Amino acid sequence: MRAENTDTVNCPSCGATLVAGLRFCRMCGYRLGEGVEEYVATQRFDASSMPTAAAPPPATDPFAARQTWGAAPIQPFGATSALNPPQGAGVPWAPPARPARGGWWLWLTIALVLLVAVGMVPAFLMSRGGPATPVMAKSFLGVDGFETAPGGGALITGIAGPETPIVRAGLIGGDIIKSFDGKPVRNARDMSELLAQTPVGKTVEVVYVRDGVTATTTLTTIAQRDTPGLKMFDQRPGGAGNIGIRRNDVDRVTVPGLNISGGAELGDIDRNGPADMAGLREGDIVIKFGEHLIRTPGDLRYRISEALPGTTVPVLVVRGAEQVEIPVKVGRSKD
Repeated sequence: MRAENTDTVNCPSCGATLVAGLRFCRMCGYRLGEGVEEYVATQRFDASSMPTAAAPPPATDPFAARQTWGAAPIQPFGATSALNPPQGAGVPWAPPARPARGGWWLWLTIALVLLVAVGMVPAFLMSRGGPATPVMAKSFLGVDGFETAPGGGALITGIAGPETPIVRAGLIGGDIIKSFDGKPVRNARDMSELLAQTPVGKTVEVVYVRDGVTATTTLTTIAQRDTPGLKMFDQRPGGAGNIGIRRNDVDRVTVPGLNISGGAELGDIDRNGPADMAGLREGDIVIKFGEHLIRTPGDLRYRISEALPGTTVPVLVVRGAEQVEIPVKVGRSKD
């Protein structure tokens, strides 16, 4: 505070009446002398007696000086709040809380991994447009394939392995499927589309034609991974059967004079192989192998592999205008 003083003096320059002790004349600025201090000296306090307060964040913190999304508004300078406590109140300073970022990406990634693991990837991630549908395994019948039959329908080209739906249902290569699960089959494409729409494990009715005769059977579909294929025969102790007929040298042909859908015509035969030693010839049309009807090369290949090496199997062939049955001793496959 300013000290009280009742003594007065006159300025030597302008004659103004002044309070004694001033350094300069307040009227003309004339220097009067050193005089006394006009203001009280600065008072210093011991830092240990002051309350502590956390220092504000450094200027490099991008969140310390701006408002964050969803946080309370920034308070004016000097105002007090939870975000701007009064100096000396002993409340530590903290920058405004910022919302978590990127968390939803983590949860989306986890969800997709789980969907892929259970085979339920949404269809909209697999293709554009259309409703989301789960991806499911395609039904399998255990055939080598289908061909469109001359009169319509899906012709079975051969058996793909043991313990398959067509084997259990009594179907063979050469049978022509006309209806599947109550839906008409006009060609091989229809058959493939119907299989794609059929859930694995469903039991369906099949209408088919064999050697001109229409019949009906039922079968239960499986997934392709659930059938061992022909490799099952290779893994047997005796291995797969072999009679010395090359699979690529067998053709499906019609059989003259017989009311059957076809047979397997032999091409080149391995010299000194089981078939050659038994008397089979090039051009013979196989229509029966053991107890099984043969209508396609695929079925002949399957039945030969299925036969146990060392056993003798009667093979019925059409040779010219006659049918000949030839016993063949089965050898072991070299594959």
